Amino acid sequence: MAEFKFLNTTRLKANEMIADTRSYIARLYGRTGELFTTASPFSQILDVLSEITKLIFFYVEDATVEQNILTAQNPESIYGLARLAGHDAFRGASAYGEIKIRLNTTASTDIAGDALNIPQNSVIKCTSNGLEYVLRTNNDQFRLEKSNANHIYIPVVQGKIESQTVTGTGEKLQSFNVITKKMTDHHSVRVSVNSMLWTKYDSLYDMKVGTNGYLVKTGINGGLDIYFGNGSFGNIPQTGASIEIEYLNTDGSKGNLTGSKDLTFKFMSEGSDSLGETYDLNVLLESSFTKAPKMGANSESTGLTKLIAPLQSHSFVLANPASFEHFLSRYGMFSYLDAYNTTDDGYIDDDNVIYLFMLPDTAKKLTKNKDYFSLELDEFFFSSEEKNGFLELLENSGQQMVTTEVKIVEPDVQYFSMDVKVRYFEGYNKPALYSEIRSKISDYLINITRRDRLPKSDIIALLEGVEGIDSVNIRFISKVEEDARRLGYYILEKVTVTPSTPVLETIGNGKQKYVFFKRTVSERKINFEPNAALPEEVINLDSFGDILLGKEEVALFRGGWLDRDGIVMPDDAKLGEQAALSIYFDEPAVPNTIFSKIQAKNRRAL
Repeated sequence: MAEFKFLNTTRLKANEMIADTRSYIARLYGRTGELFTTASPFSQILDVLSEITKLIFFYVEDATVEQNILTAQNPESIYGLARLAGHDAFRGASAYGEIKIRLNTTASTDIAGDALNIPQNSVIKCTSNGLEYVLRTNNDQFRLEKSNANHIYIPVVQGKIESQTVTGTGEKLQSFNVITKKMTDHHSVRVSVNSMLWTKYDSLYDMKVGTNGYLVKTGINGGLDIYFGNGSFGNIPQTGASIEIEYLNTDGSKGNLTGSKDLTFKFMSEGSDSLGETYDLNVLLESSFTKAPKMGANSESTGLTKLIAPLQSHSFVLANPASFEHFLSRYGMFSYLDAYNTTDDGYIDDDNVIYLFMLPDTAKKLTKNKDYFSLELDEFFFSSEEKNGFLELLENSGQQMVTTEVKIVEPDVQYFSMDVKVRYFEGYNKPALYSEIRSKISDYLINITRRDRLPKSDIIALLEGVEGIDSVNIRFISKVEEDARRLGYYILEKVTVTPSTPVLETIGNGKQKYVFFKRTVSERKINFEPNAALPEEVINLDSFGDILLGKEEVALFRGGWLDRDGIVMPDDAKLGEQAALSIYFDEPAVPNTIFSKIQAKNRRAL
């Protein structure tokens, strides 16, 4: 049978293998013209085998690709491989806040009983976004005494509570998949067995003998996967046990409220008095938000899962920068996130500190009539409430090492303006070109993720692709340089670290620690001649005119500062005027000849 070994084993394409087969037959029989025409049964058999071979190769390749999380495309494969790495794909998070309520002046006469009771999980509806929020507490209800005029404060979370009931099988390691229609809050899953609330754990090995516990994982095919113990680690729900799984459907980031205009709501649930009478809560209560609901986040995309799953700590402990980045990245709220320590700077007192440098994803804050240059300044940074929210998430996770501190770094904002000089072709409308230029620069600045440098060539290349533009030049103007040119000097800072007598310092959250080193920052004023070049590290501009950024610095194109002539730099973007973004058109326009049209077309194609 050696004559049948005609396939080249180094050739792995189906077409090549079929070609080898046809060549072999031609050599063997020498009558291919007669026996293997397109209409012959022999040729048709080969065609069928060819298609089967291609299909087999497709499934072999697909199986190979889907076994690697970096190359996998199917969500089931990605989530399954992430699960093997110990990563539980983030399901989403509900925005949470706080309201205060009290009885109004007429309630004491309107209520028949001695108090007004508000059930747990009562629903309020925001009048601006139309979303529902739930009053959450571990108590069955909130009680407002008629004799008490004080406010009570109630946590609220965005979403709608749903539940499903399954039946225990009595087997070890019981598991149930709960299919949900929407995103579910990653942290708000409660499981009761025969009406008794059980405790959620992160790992099977955290459940001891006799522990009523369960695990919650993101379903590989969607929804929630609920797991129970095996008797040695966690109890086993008995046969026929009624298992109720309660979860919170959420709208994710849509539930975040930011402005006072958003903070109005009405009660959708009723209250009752001690006699059982029901009441419209909107009539009896004075209520308002004390903390606007924030920290809502959408579910994790498969692309994000592929990036962060390898960062998962197999010990499920937040101990190093990578584990903190993994934990927080799942919330999808960042345009940039960097966790780091400073173990190599000679200052040992902060070697147990994880520093977090975080910038919000401003693209998610844009509305129809907003762009980079019209966004409010505080939209580029996390608020104090949001930063405290992140610290609470870390603290409440139970994964942070006791000896590890977390500090959120305040971004060092470096202000710039941008001059754009444009040479344009005849026949094009300058206001229309201005709008397109502004839009493209805004999109670029909103979506930039690079942290070390902002090359002006990026923006030049972007704008040269705009139809009607012949050439572009860009100039970045640094506030620091303008300050120095106006004043005639700049400031150099120097940090020194010296040993000192141990001092007990408060570090927050009721914790203290001894500090053995002293850090001091000294400043030195440097005078210079009017036309002298200034150091790149001072003005954050290099010899190319590109913006340079330090580890904790962020560039922001905004006005509100003085230039070297003492003139206030205006905010926003302007056509033909000085501003945070100034766009100037060179006159006269360039003749739009057939040759310039061809060249412009070729350039855009390139």
